[in-house]
Amino acid sequence: MSNGNVVPASVYSALANSNTLSEVYIGTQSYVPPNADWTTAAIRLSVYDLDNLNQVASDVSTDGSTVPSDISQYVGNSQYFLYAVSTNAWASVAPQGDLYALLQKVGAGGGLAQIEQIYATIGTGFLGTFTYILGAAMDESVPGFETASFFTGSVLTMGFLPITVDGQTIYAPVQAGS
Repeated sequence: MSNGNVVPASVYSALANSNTLSEVYIGTQSYVPPNADWTTAAIRLSVYDLDNLNQVASDVSTDGSTVPSDISQYVGNSQYFLYAVSTNAWASVAPQGDLYALLQKVGAGGGLAQIEQIYATIGTGFLGTFTYILGAAMDESVPGFETASFFTGSVLTMGFLPITVDGQTIYAPVQAGS
């Protein structure tokens, strides 16, 4: 049974050369990438515990293919939620290899497919920068929440609905306005 208001979650992905950082906001808490530097192209990966919405891991993939071990240890566990957020992203960090496989496994959809198609058909010289955000449960239980753009920063809005079952509260990911 729902026992409270949705905790809002807003995520911003900064376009390359925008002089801003990509950030995750859950409730009133702001999370910036580790060793925050808006000039480094990366996919920032952060994991949150759905029992309390605390961040339990945060790392970056600067090559677009590496999944850091502190992130991969949560794959398959329904207690955790992943945000993958590009920051200052160029085509060189577009998800590929192990990172692409992870994002697909946990619920990436049209946004990731759009990036892949554009770079495969048009090429990186035309649309070299992109923004991308994926919010997804780490256990493949539901499709992820996703957005992507080649022309501007991206914002993803969603929330976490507190639900109590047998005295245990968990936060269920929900679309904004739910």
